[in-house]
Amino acid sequence: MIEIIGKVLLGLGLMFTGIQMLSSGLKHIGSRPFRMLAVRFVSSGRRSVVFGLGSGMILQSTSAALVILASLISAGALGVPQAIAILSGFSIGNCVLLFIISLNIAIPIMFLVGICGISMYLAKDEKYRNFFQIGLGLALIFFGIQMMSAGVKPLREEDWFTGTMAFSSNYPMLSIIAGMALGFISQSSTAVAMVAIGLAKENILTGPQPLLLIYGAAIGSTLFKVLLGQGFRGASRQLVRFVNMFNIFGSSVFILLYYIEVNLHVPLLIALLNTLNISIVNQTAVVFLLLNLTSAIFFLIINGPLTKWLAKALPPSEEEELSQTRYLSEFKIDDPDTGLEMIRLEQIRELDHIGAFISTARENYTGTNLASRYDAYKSLSREVAMSATDVAAMTMQPPTAKDHAYIQTRQALLDQLADSAVAVVKTIIQSREHPLLKGLSDSCLESVDFLINLAAETSKTNDLEDIRVFLVLSSGNGPSIEKLRKTYMENENSGAGNDKACLLDLTMATERIIWLLNRLVSLKPSIVI
Repeated sequence: MIEIIGKVLLGLGLMFTGIQMLSSGLKHIGSRPFRMLAVRFVSSGRRSVVFGLGSGMILQSTSAALVILASLISAGALGVPQAIAILSGFSIGNCVLLFIISLNIAIPIMFLVGICGISMYLAKDEKYRNFFQIGLGLALIFFGIQMMSAGVKPLREEDWFTGTMAFSSNYPMLSIIAGMALGFISQSSTAVAMVAIGLAKENILTGPQPLLLIYGAAIGSTLFKVLLGQGFRGASRQLVRFVNMFNIFGSSVFILLYYIEVNLHVPLLIALLNTLNISIVNQTAVVFLLLNLTSAIFFLIINGPLTKWLAKALPPSEEEELSQTRYLSEFKIDDPDTGLEMIRLEQIRELDHIGAFISTARENYTGTNLASRYDAYKSLSREVAMSATDVAAMTMQPPTAKDHAYIQTRQALLDQLADSAVAVVKTIIQSREHPLLKGLSDSCLESVDFLINLAAETSKTNDLEDIRVFLVLSSGNGPSIEKLRKTYMENENSGAGNDKACLLDLTMATERIIWLLNRLVSLKPSIVI
């Protein structure tokens, strides 16, 4: 018995390790193309479904697709209706793996494990290692299922085991509950379907048992999506709600069909499977496909009303609206010049975001808090940085390549400026606890607010005279820095130690912002001061 338990645990461990390796390798290779194509290729519901179908065959991870699509929605690069259509197609494409697992290819799998394992050890290039990891992951899934099946096989000779299986076959709800438990533990209905196929190969599960196990797993795995959704806000949560409805609807329909067919003797799914004259293993794979296909068709039909309902039930948060891109949706993959112009416009919006950080330090401020604004900025910044990376992969003329270098440098300065703005806001708020520094903190607040807004306006107009004026105001010997240093010297010899420490922090943080603004605006190769 100990040996049987050991083989079963070993098989499950190998299978789950294979799933993890396969998913990880596919995400490394496919997540970035998936993200790019989801934005640029998808323009209609039909194309969204086709794209989801193809990417589901390749990516094989609904959770990964969910996270990527949620981030695209948060950035404003994709709409919820398109994302729902993509996920509907993705769920169908995701079934391909089960049909591969149902094949009887034990000897080729041994070669695949050996070749991919040795190649991963010898390969130095990370790209090739990912491909070998995908092959090894797939092979370990096969090997794990075989090991688990071999471990359970001797139990067929045990009276207590055959009695238990016979008992459970008389109570279908037990199989459904077992599937729910396995789906909850594994966090994947696909993984439970693989286990069901492995047990069906050795006739451990017979009749409708593997099918019922799948129905329950679709419900059980939904809890993981619920937990995953806690990290999303607004429109992104609409996707999680959709996936949960997708799984529950499909499993509920097929459970209902089963009880109607069994209790009312109406020929439905089981009768259809019997007419196909295929093995229980292939039946399991077919049912998993039909379950996802049924849900996909239903939710594609009601996509419009569903999207409206989700928008009312889970409206976009203010933070999400702040983080959405406004111009990158017009970004063309084959036009680097247009792409750089769109990025430049988004960077001006980033500067406006940073200016709003300073407003949160005002005593009568009642809007979005600093932490939410900073999170929104970081989300927008990631989208801009990714677009700049996409442009880098394009063929560019020398002037365009030079502009791209300036865009990247500007983005780095904006990120540093955002960090510094957050620091100065916190320091200004802290300095109000020191009566001697209140006047200085208010002065720093007004100066920084004025300069950031002026820098934003200067970036929008791009007027040479405006740029010169700003650079004079923000230079090391300009009035802003001189006034700051003078105030620091007047207060440096007064007050307690805590006052002096806060004074130094406030002065340094403000001076750093002014310096960064000067560098940001002066980042123009054609300007001569």
